[in-house]
Amino acid sequence: MSVCEHSRLGIGARVTYLAGRRRDWSRVCRRATIVAEPIFDRYTTTWWVPVKAVDSAVDREPSWVKSEQIVDVEAAI
Repeated sequence: MSVCEHSRLGIGARVTYLAGRRRDWSRVCRRATIVAEPIFDRYTTTWWVPVKAVDSAVDREPSWVKSEQIVDVEAAI
C-alpha cells in the first residue's frame, strides 16, 4: 500500500478486508472499523491495521489485518 493510500486508513474509517478462503477457494470478506493508527513493520515491509468487526463487543481486542488485504475503504464521518 502506498503512502497516499495509507492516509485514507484513519481511525474510524470502515473497511472491507479479505479474511481468508472457503473450502471452494472463494474469498471471505469482512467489514470492520479501524480503531487505531496503522503500524509499519520494517522487517516484513508490511502495514498492519488494527480493526474491530462492525458488530463486535466493545471490550473485544482488535484484530490485526495486513493493509494489502483491505479491498475497500469508507472514510470516517
